[in-house]
Amino acid sequence: MQTTLPYFPRVPSHVVGSCFIWLGLLLFAGPWAEAEAKAPAKVVLIAGPITGHPKETHEYEKAVTLIKHCLESSPNVPSMQVSAHYQGWPQDPEVLEQADVILLVSDGSDHDETMHPLYRDDHFDALRQAMNRGCGLMLLHWSTFHPSRFHDQITEWVGGYFDYETGPEPRRWFSRIQTWEDRVHLASPGHPVLEGVQPFDLKDEYYYHLRFRPADSRLQHILQVEPPGEEGGSYTVAWAVEREQGARGFGFTGGHFHDSWWLPDFRRMLLNAVLWTAGCEVPKGGVQSELAPRQQVMILTGHQHPAHLWKETTLALMHAMELDPRCQVSVSEQPEEWLLGHPDLGAYDLLVMNYCNWERPGWDTQARQRLDTYVREGGGLAVIHFGNGAFHRSLPGAADSDWPGYRKLVRRVWDHDGSSGHDPYGAFEVLVSPVLHPITAGLKSFTTEDELYYHQAGEEPIQALVHALSTTTGRYEPLAWAYQVGEGRVFQTLLGHAATSIDHAANLIQRGCTWAAGRVPLTFDPPALLAEQAIPRQGDSWRP
Repeated sequence: MQTTLPYFPRVPSHVVGSCFIWLGLLLFAGPWAEAEAKAPAKVVLIAGPITGHPKETHEYEKAVTLIKHCLESSPNVPSMQVSAHYQGWPQDPEVLEQADVILLVSDGSDHDETMHPLYRDDHFDALRQAMNRGCGLMLLHWSTFHPSRFHDQITEWVGGYFDYETGPEPRRWFSRIQTWEDRVHLASPGHPVLEGVQPFDLKDEYYYHLRFRPADSRLQHILQVEPPGEEGGSYTVAWAVEREQGARGFGFTGGHFHDSWWLPDFRRMLLNAVLWTAGCEVPKGGVQSELAPRQQVMILTGHQHPAHLWKETTLALMHAMELDPRCQVSVSEQPEEWLLGHPDLGAYDLLVMNYCNWERPGWDTQARQRLDTYVREGGGLAVIHFGNGAFHRSLPGAADSDWPGYRKLVRRVWDHDGSSGHDPYGAFEVLVSPVLHPITAGLKSFTTEDELYYHQAGEEPIQALVHALSTTTGRYEPLAWAYQVGEGRVFQTLLGHAATSIDHAANLIQRGCTWAAGRVPLTFDPPALLAEQAIPRQGDSWRP
């Protein structure tokens, strides 16, 4: 069993010798020194691509998005420049040249060395340059797997790693893996990474029996666990090192399950670690961050106009809304039955209409009433594209379709007997309107491929959040708006004819759905490309 020791920061000898010199410089430097001292730390967060682990595990992209959001929304984090990068490496390598800390959460080496982003192209050399100038390094979960031939460099920079090569045959793993739930022990309670952190229960896929340098005086054990069935006592799963020149490294082998981010002590420990590894002071009590319970969304679909491929657009909607890592999306292909049979609609923060009863009867009166009551009593509703064509008296072949109450929930609807229409499907630019609204604050205009709807019917006032120039009407037509109905919120967009249409509008849709669900917006927009490139995974709540 490893002994718990108090934390004493290492002070390199050259720092002690230069303290008086720096004190003199600071006394005479005046405002210049003060400005230099307050330069914000540059935090570079890198997520590897999602390669097929079951849903809600190895969520690298969502982890990076959450870390950036939590740091930027924290009330007690010092000024920082936090950048998030996806697909395994920054597109601009110069980002690494100014980083104070690089955090990587990704696949690791094992069956194929190049699964780890560090062992592709010139990435390891770029990291070496950053380490040589004193940048901090954080490795999380699977990214702690490294080839043994890099032992010296990895243990120098970050203190330890998962050794999968030097153990016994046939697997040859020196290190070990188990999944279990138990109390996590704080191995160095006085360390800044554990500021404000209490021992906590955690279910995780733990990697342990790691490879560290023998008698490494720099190493501080942060978290330890006691694996079931092991006789070795406590094993370290999080650790920290202070390198020469004061640079720092941190590793944590947990983080398998995405839900762990909703454990306050788990989250505080990792956010503290970002600050500490960047060379910043961890605030008293640790980093403050708030995550409301996960946003529950139900997409109502299962039928549409024949030109609208609801299975493809529903999948695209799931991926767009899950750009927000706080969101969990489910799907019902029998929306009327779901509304009639679900015991507690209030368990959902948002319902999404990707449905039209084209050549089908309208819904049962009780189903209509439940949807109307849900919204008016505080639920969120998002209406996508031709979802505004549902339950209209002009629908062809739809007996008992007319539902006037739907036109009170949805302020602009497609009137099949009127002048409603759309430009031919094609490319056009969607412009953000100059209005103040949380949905579009900071949103950039974008190009899409879609049907541009015009002449939608309705008399209730709307304020266009985005608009585009119709080649048919010669006018700028509104394409999204939001408003309150009773205690609830409604977001409507006329965009979304095809999956690619939703991909292009993913940030607008994600923002609109977050607002309609009554949630605080993310501090930034994850790249819409993440939604377009998302892959179906085992454990998805729904597949076409």
